Parts: sequence; structure tokens; C-alpha cells
Amino acid sequence: MIDYLSKYVELKPLNSTTAQSVITVMKSIYATHGIPEDLVSDGGPPFNSNLMTNFFREWGIKHHVTPPHFPRANGQIERAVQTVKNYLTKAAEEGKDLYVILLDYRIQPAKDTPSPAELLMGRELRTFLPSHPGQLNPTFDVERAREALRKRQILQNKYANKHATVLPVLHQNAKVWFKHKMKKPWKRNRFHIRQDYTEEDSPCWSRTVEDLYNSDATEISRIPNNSADSQVNASPKTNRSNINQQLQVPSENCSELSNPVVPKSSRNIVKPVRYRDN
Repeated sequence: MIDYLSKYVELKPLNSTTAQSVITVMKSIYATHGIPEDLVSDGGPPFNSNLMTNFFREWGIKHHVTPPHFPRANGQIERAVQTVKNYLTKAAEEGKDLYVILLDYRIQPAKDTPSPAELLMGRELRTFLPSHPGQLNPTFDVERAREALRKRQILQNKYANKHATVLPVLHQNAKVWFKHKMKKPWKRNRFHIRQDYTEEDSPCWSRTVEDLYNSDATEISRIPNNSADSQVNASPKTNRSNINQQLQVPSENCSELSNPVVPKSSRNIVKPVRYRDN
């Protein structure tokens, strides 16, 4: 679990990934740091269970679900997982205590912001290195750290958008092709746009703009094999910095406009000579 502002990582061992086991660990974290207002997950097990939904409701936590098959929508946690894995590997290779290495991560300041521990707790942590008692007192300005983080994110978006792909602008009740399952044929439907999705909403399918193809085409063969990598001409233009919006396709009261059609290959097939009839 990671705090979005401070990048502070909590690492807890789990003997089971059942909803009850995860809830118990989450309670222990919240008992230390307080109850968050919002929590972001991919909506997979066990976060899609009724037990977890009831827990969020009882504790007053708003659960945000990212689109399936799109880890970039929650890139910060994906990066945190990779960082923790690297620390686990380093601890195993060097024979060091994992929690000492984790402490080193938490006290490392960034170029323009304090360390994760200082951002979250308001003070530096005592380590094995000698330090003056005054260094352990709160000394930083939270708002200044927020502003530095915002500027860093703007700069990161600037570089990321240099390689952005033009994406279509989708409007409510537009006709689109989408895949109910990634390996299934394309389906054509109307959908209702929602900018956000929570567990309290009615059942629906969550997709990003990259997983939808906005077209009035009646031939499925006109749709690229990989719409996420294809460039769609639309006006006005949007870039990848805006694709985190989740587009929900209601699973109920939403009739399919046409049956899925499997595209036929247009490539000429020539049999080898040895298989031809004499």
C-alpha cells in the first residue's frame, strides 16, 4: 500500500489473499496512519468481494476502480510494487534485513521534495546514522512540498506527451466498438460516459478510451486489430494524459446493436506444391 502524496510504502506479509486477511492488514495500517478518504485499486480479488465493499462502506472509504487491462491508470502503485521487488531482491542478494532497506527507502528525499517519511509524518526518522535531536523535529512546509510535486508531475506529463497518440473524443450514447473480454470478438454498443466509478454504482463495464473505437462503421473489418496502438483521426484532439477517464458501458439495459462478426483475412493463401492436387 502506498500514499499518493508522500510515496510512503507500507509492506505487510500475507499468509492468504482472502478478503478477510487483506481487511485485517488494512485495519492495522489505518490504525497507525488514520483512515483514508479514497482508495484506488484494480478492482480484482479480493477488492471485488461483498465483504470488502461492506468494509469500505462501514469505514467511510471511497473505493475507486481503475479500468481492467490498463495498469497505467494506477501507475504509482505499479511503480511502487516494482520498487519493493527491487528492494526484496537487493536484501536477498546482500543478505541484509529487508526492513532496514525499507527504512532507507522511506528516509531518502527526492530532488525537490522531502523524504516519504517526512512528508507523511512531518518529521525525519531516526536511523543508524548519528543525528542531532533537533533534526527529528517537524521542519518542512506541506504546501511547498505539494507545489513541488505538482511541478514535477507537469514536467513528467510534458515529456510523456511528446510520444502521445491522438485519441478520439467520445460523447454520451455514441456508437462504439469495444471488447467485453480482451480475447473475444468486437461488439458494437451504445454507452453512457462516467468520469468516475465506485462500488456503489450499478454494474457496468469499465474501459479506457484506448479500448474503445468510435465509429459508425458497420463492417468490423474496418476496425484495427489493436485499437490501443492505432491513431484515430478525431476533433478535437486529446492526448494520453487524458486517458485515465473511465468509460463505463452499462451491463444492464444496454442492448447490443449488432452481432459480433469475426473478421476474415484478406491475405491470399497459396498451398505448397506438395499439397496441390496433381
